[in-house]
Amino acid sequence: MNSNITPIKNPSSKLGMWLSAILIVLLVGSVYISQLIFQEIAESFNIDHVYASRVFSLSCFFYAISFFIYGPLSDRVATKFLVLFGSIGTIVCLILSVQVQSFNLYLIIMSLIGFFAASVPSALFAYTAKNTPNDKLAQAMGLMISASIIGIIFSRSIVAIMTDKSSWQYAFVVYAAFIILASVFVPMGIKSNASNHSGIRITETYLLAGKLLLNKQVNIFLLVGFILFFVYLGLSSFLTIYLKGAPFYLSSTTLGWLNFAGMSAVIGAVITGKLSQKISIQKLLPLYLFCVMAAVIIIGFSTHLLLIALGIFALFFFVFGIQPIVISMLNQIVPVSSRGAISSLYLLSCLAGGSIGSYILGILYAKLNWDGLIFTCIILAMMNIALALLGIKLTRAKEN
Repeated sequence: MNSNITPIKNPSSKLGMWLSAILIVLLVGSVYISQLIFQEIAESFNIDHVYASRVFSLSCFFYAISFFIYGPLSDRVATKFLVLFGSIGTIVCLILSVQVQSFNLYLIIMSLIGFFAASVPSALFAYTAKNTPNDKLAQAMGLMISASIIGIIFSRSIVAIMTDKSSWQYAFVVYAAFIILASVFVPMGIKSNASNHSGIRITETYLLAGKLLLNKQVNIFLLVGFILFFVYLGLSSFLTIYLKGAPFYLSSTTLGWLNFAGMSAVIGAVITGKLSQKISIQKLLPLYLFCVMAAVIIIGFSTHLLLIALGIFALFFFVFGIQPIVISMLNQIVPVSSRGAISSLYLLSCLAGGSIGSYILGILYAKLNWDGLIFTCIILAMMNIALALLGIKLTRAKEN
């Protein structure tokens, strides 16, 4: 897709580049703001804390679906409109969320945040995928993913710390104020390129994207992303609850600071982009997936907080290191004209995996406790290694 936002390549101004980065941080982050404060939300609505995790599951699910909706639209709709549409919608939802008394209504509002927030990052991923040559693709996607990662880490940490000092309602209003401040500069900071209709109807664009699912290699690597995020986001959601209980009893502030170990994801994405210039991504993928499994084991069975922090560091590092690898492999399987669509499909697959993982692992956590959740994640991680090896084997066979 040819998005109208171009901060990654030849930005029209320093203001545009910095504003685009800030918007990505804030809008991506808005989907994750509830992940460290399930217990505080549960107390406000007088519900079980495991049930409160559905806030993130639904928000993430709508965020995932919206990625695929916005992808084709980015060729047809003005950039400023998409940015302001997403920003204003997210601001309104954040403010409404602190007013409602019904948890079901709260779930609807938080789901809408996922829908509105997806507009800017979906356009940027599509643009980068279509306008980057193969030999630079992994590195470019690594940079894009790094911007999103900062949003995830920043939002969860700052909201957790503010919640501990005041309340989650106060934290949400302050976060909305951050987005308002950034949005003020959109008219002067975001430049729009000409739309590219290419003579194709928007319905045909969606149909062409759907046809990509007929490719066996595509399906395998989409499933790798789905399982990866099923484990990563599912485990991350209930790690919060686990660490707030015995024997750790961590506060939201401490969890917020511990969450900064996830900044390793930025390092992982950037390093992987550079490594891919020297080492075959087909060799890196199984190695990184094995390291994800090792990180799950460390987090799951460690009794020392330092080791758990190391596990979190490794989990984020390798999960987000895998992203540019798989996106690069997918984009080399499909035609150049489908790169925007396949990137949107992959992000949809990952985020859907995270949403479903948070929901299903919540059921397992309630019935089998922490150990049952960890064993499930380990088995899935092992399956993912086998799946990736199969995909690589098919790719090599086709190349030969």
